[in-house]
Parts: sequence; structure tokens; C-alpha cells
Amino acid sequence: MPYDRKVPKPGRVTVRFGKPLSFDRHYETARDRFVLRSVTDEIMYEIMLMSGQEYMDDYASRFKNHKATPATSAEPAEATSAPVSGPPATTP
Repeated sequence: MPYDRKVPKPGRVTVRFGKPLSFDRHYETARDRFVLRSVTDEIMYEIMLMSGQEYMDDYASRFKNHKATPATSAEPAEATSAPVSGPPATTP
């Protein structure tokens, strides 16, 4: 829906329900971020199967930003978080 539109146009809506998903195996580690990501991936995979769309295993904002900036080399540069040695830089 366009951002300037207040009310969506009336139309036919289709709702599909997939098979029930069980996440009993994750009850012991429910707060682990890797488990949460695994559950999210499983849900998104089932939605992909039902919708016929391709699943991108990446966050949409990161994907959009990557597509918006033209690549300057064949391989993207990776950010490093190495500690910087020496005194902090000062500005005059």
C-alpha cells in the first residue's frame, strides 16, 4: 500500500494455514539467540514453501543497503573490530 494512502482498496483476501509447527525441543533453551534464530528460520522456510517466494537468509534492511551501494571490488570488504593501539586522536 502506498505510504500516502489512508485506507486500503477493498479486495479479495486469501488466508492459508500450514501444518502445525512444534518447537518442544527448544523449551529448555528458549532464551538462546541461536535457538530463536533457528526457530525463525524454520517458520520462514515453511512460509516460503506455502507462498512460493524465495527465502533470503538475511535481514531486509541489510539486503537493501547492500543492493543500494555499488560494489567497488569483486568481493565486499569485511569490517574488522581489531583494537586500535596508541593514544586516542585529538582534534585541534
